[in-house]
Amino acid sequence: MTTNPYLALGVRPFINCCSVRTMHGGSLMLPQVRAAVDAASRQFVNLDELMEAASKRIAELTGAESGIVTCGSAAAVALGTAACVAGNDPAKMLRLPFTDGMVNRAIIPAKQRFAYDQAVRMCGCKIVEIETRADLDEALKQPVALVVLLGKQEHLTSVRLEELASVCKPRGIPIMVDAASEHIQRPSPWLVRGADLVIYSGGKFLRGPQTSGLLLGSKRLVEAAWRNASPHQALGRPMKVSKEDVIGVLTALEYWFEERDWAAERQQWYDDLSVILQRVARQPLVHGEVIEPEGVDLVPRLRLTWDRWEYPVDGLAMRQRVLDGEPRIMLDDNSATGDSILIDPFQLQPGEAAQVGDAIAAALRDARGAAQLPVPPAPAEIAGNWELRLDFLQGSRLHRLNLEQRGHVLAGHQHSAQFEGPVSGWVSGNLVQLSLTSRYEASTICYFFDGEFRDGTMSGTAVLGAASDQNQGVVNRSQFGTGTWRASRVA
Repeated sequence: MTTNPYLALGVRPFINCCSVRTMHGGSLMLPQVRAAVDAASRQFVNLDELMEAASKRIAELTGAESGIVTCGSAAAVALGTAACVAGNDPAKMLRLPFTDGMVNRAIIPAKQRFAYDQAVRMCGCKIVEIETRADLDEALKQPVALVVLLGKQEHLTSVRLEELASVCKPRGIPIMVDAASEHIQRPSPWLVRGADLVIYSGGKFLRGPQTSGLLLGSKRLVEAAWRNASPHQALGRPMKVSKEDVIGVLTALEYWFEERDWAAERQQWYDDLSVILQRVARQPLVHGEVIEPEGVDLVPRLRLTWDRWEYPVDGLAMRQRVLDGEPRIMLDDNSATGDSILIDPFQLQPGEAAQVGDAIAAALRDARGAAQLPVPPAPAEIAGNWELRLDFLQGSRLHRLNLEQRGHVLAGHQHSAQFEGPVSGWVSGNLVQLSLTSRYEASTICYFFDGEFRDGTMSGTAVLGAASDQNQGVVNRSQFGTGTWRASRVA
């Protein structure tokens, strides 16, 4: 038997109940994709020749005018942007991300800002937010390179794609839609409705190579995006797509459009949720509800809710309990509440639904017997002004904090270079927790300080992250690792 490569490194795999998030490994490649990638790895080809042939096959499969494989969907956002800003003009391409003298403004509706629009900004573009048609008209008074939309948030905006296309197309302004977390369709509804480019993930629902993406649409813009990509020596050179990725994505597309039994797959999702619910619902005061998909979401989910008096555990603590268990279960952090969790069945493999149900039921039984949290000890007095030094893996930052205290609860304000915002926190005896947040572009910067007050100073460990409006959970809020901190009182 082949040794499990993850266990050999001391990394425990898990059963995935939270869909296709990259942080959790995306999806599992189809058996057909694994075989195709293996076959592709055994010979050499010219990448330009391969992508030219692949583009024709992608067009046949998707109904788009053209398409290329990219090294993930965020790379497709960057390459699509580079195509709109620089085309295949070497004098512009080699200057990116420095866009002085170029048209470099990108319109994005305010409610469609997302973490990965950094891939637009990294090409030297300035984001111009709009909310209304009047905002759009005002933005168009100056040159615009492209319009970018986040597909799953488009319904939140009053200016819809058709209206944008009617105004922008006569001006020659391309529209690009990020649909990375959607199920690909033939033809893409975004292209039908007027977009010039649309992006899908190859490593999520499509179940191709995890590091792959698709850029579909206008033949001229898709070709320009490819010329900005690796192996060519331009902005996209670090975004290398392999011959194996290309063949893997083509194989996944062929399965998706030509072999997949959509009805059977959909029924399996409901069957798996039923199995989980049957096992968990044996516990008293625990309820389940199937959440039907809506909008661009096509997979049902199961919400499990419990009585907090009967089971003194919240959703994030439940997530941690089953993640620490055997088998290891990964639940979604974004949707966890004080008394519930959500389960997505898309990634479940045969037999795993029963294991998930049993693990959650066991965690609830354990929580039922646990003692209620003790009354916290009297808090230390730490109100006042502080200077806090935070040391990162490389570099450091000084913060000035003004803290107010009411019992155990802390609040206040902090400022630092390029980072200013509110402070919230908690004191229990000498134990201190502080949270610092600040908005930057499409994300909220998050610093979480955990430490101790002793001899007039505070010190401890900081957890660092950033969260978009769509993903506010603990995974994103801790994604940048940790630092150490120390704070002293100042006048």
